[in-house]
Order: sequence, then structure tokens, then C-alpha cells
Amino acid sequence: MEILDLEDQLDEKTKLLISKMEKEIESKDKEINNLKKELAFLKGQILNKNRKIFGQSSEQVDSRQLSLFNDAEKNSDFKIDEPTIEEITYTRKKSSSHLGKKDNLTGLDRVIIEHRLNESEAVCDTCGSDLVVIGKKSKEILKYKPAELYIEEHISYTYACKNCEADADKANIVSAKIPNTFLYKSMASNELLAHVVSMKYQYAMPLYRMESYFKMMNVNLSRQTLSNWIISCANELLPVFNYMKEELLKRNYIHADETYVKVIEENGKDSNSKRFMWLYRSGGLEDQVILYDYQKTRSGSCAEEFLKGFSGYLQTDGYDGYNKVKNIKRLYCMAHIRRKFFEIISSLSPEALKQSHALEGFNYCEQL
Repeated sequence: MEILDLEDQLDEKTKLLISKMEKEIESKDKEINNLKKELAFLKGQILNKNRKIFGQSSEQVDSRQLSLFNDAEKNSDFKIDEPTIEEITYTRKKSSSHLGKKDNLTGLDRVIIEHRLNESEAVCDTCGSDLVVIGKKSKEILKYKPAELYIEEHISYTYACKNCEADADKANIVSAKIPNTFLYKSMASNELLAHVVSMKYQYAMPLYRMESYFKMMNVNLSRQTLSNWIISCANELLPVFNYMKEELLKRNYIHADETYVKVIEENGKDSNSKRFMWLYRSGGLEDQVILYDYQKTRSGSCAEEFLKGFSGYLQTDGYDGYNKVKNIKRLYCMAHIRRKFFEIISSLSPEALKQSHALEGFNYCEQL
């Protein structure tokens, strides 16, 4: 009896031991699976970092990967119309100096210069008879007219009625009008102001470089003068900016984004402090309103202040700063969502890719 009790007791302990070991194995399996997932995640992160540093910037996906949509229209081979003579297009060769087919010059003025033989040259060397025109050939040359600055002096003459002055001892005086310029007290013409602002903002030319540009034209325009002109133009255009902002805030849908701006100090060196340009744009189906807002910080308070009074849909990237904007519905940028899907599928094996919902999401983004 004692032996049987011992066996029963030993069997119960064995059962408990087996149960305990099974639980430990199950716990270890879960831990191993979690570590595998964490390892796969970290490998994907390293792969993404390496791709950003060493890989291609293109986010193209292998065409052999699974797709949810019929891409026949994307792969169609549409025939391109032959270029006409008026387009002045030529086939671009590696070492050719001819105009390429993207260089459409039909909008330029054309000056025709004819070259003929004079009377003494239009004589046959053999028999002395007069030569007659039997054909012609043409060569086109793209000419460049350098910019120039000159002083346009306006002299306004003043007139008086001597008859009224004699009769009433008070002359009727009239002066000829002088055309107004955008900046009344400045000597800069409207064309020059437009050129300076265009070089500064459209072509990103710093003022110190612009100063050198004008110096090569034998004109000394300091960067302080150029800066004053630009600021004065901005002040004059401020009512237009404010009106456009009012119109923008009335819209139901706005895009917003912000980006780092490199600031050049007076000595021509880069500033150590970061500056940011905020961009706000209305939807594509309306008359476009596009506004830039220069700020010293990337704080969400910039967007909060600028969009005060707006209560529609705001589409941005994933930056949390836009959460400070009140009374709006947040939409995310499809390009950024697509990029996240791409980062996932680009790090998956072919087998894992077949079961990936990320590929499904990526293909939806491609279709949109």
C-alpha cells in the first residue's frame, strides 16, 4: 500500500512538472516569436536607413510583384506625333549642339536677315553673264541680348496762363504728368523691381551675389538698397496677401507643408539658426490660392496662428505640430502614406510579400 501511495504521489508530481515545463516552453516560444518580430523590424529599419544613405532615391516597385489592379493602361505604347517644322526640334545626340525636342522656340520673335550677292558679285566667272537666284538655304541662330541698365530721365514741364495772371493776378498752372512707379520715392523702375524680386525668390539668388551681378553691369547697387526695395515691395503687396489669405480661409480644403530654409548672413556664410517656410495652398478644383509664410520656428503654433478661422479639411504630412490647429479635420498626405507602405514591402522576402497587407495598401496608393 505504501508503495502504491508513493507511485500515485510521484505520478502527481510528474504531472505538475510536465505541466510546468509545458507552460515554460509556451512562454519561451512566445518570447522567441516576439524576438523574431523585433529582429525583423530592426532589420527593416537598418535596410531603410541604408537605402536612404546608399540606395536609389526612386520608390519604384518590381513589376513582377503582385498587383490588385489592371495596369494595361500604364504599359500601353502610345504613338507620339512627328514634330513639325515650326517646333524647331531635332533628335538629340550625345555630342550634339542642336536644339533638343524639348527646346520649343516657337514663341520667340524672329528676325529675317537675307544674304544676297551684290551686283559686282552676281556675275558668272566663266562667261560674264548675270547670275539668277535658283534657290536658298536657311540657318537658324539663337541670339541672346544681354540685359542693360540705363537712366530714363523724365522732365515735367509746368505751364501757366499769362492772360489769367494779368487779369486776375493769379495764373492757372498745369504740369505735365510723370508716370508713377510702384515705389513712389524710389528710382527703381517697375521692370527692375520685378527683376530683383524674381532673381531673389524664383531663382534663389542671394543679395550679395545679386550685388556682384549688377556690379558686372557697371552699376553699384548695395545689398542694403536691394533689400530695401524687396521689403518695400512686400509692404506694398501686403494688402493683396491679406486678401488672398481671407479667400484661402474661406475654402473647405487646404494643403499645408513646411520646410527648412537656408538663410545667408551678411558675410555670405550660412546662418547657424534654422528658419522655416510654411506653405498653404487651396484645393486643385478651385481658383488657386498659394501663400508662403516665413517663420523662425517649426512650432505648430505657426500653423495655428495662420489658419485661425479655418474650419475645413487640412491635408498635411504626419507632423504632429498641425494638431494644434483648432476646428479642422485632419487628412494625411497620400505620398507619405505610400512611402510607409514602400518601406515595409521593400524589406520583405518574396514569400512574406505574398501575404502582406502593406503591398495591398501600396497598390491602392499607386492606383489613386
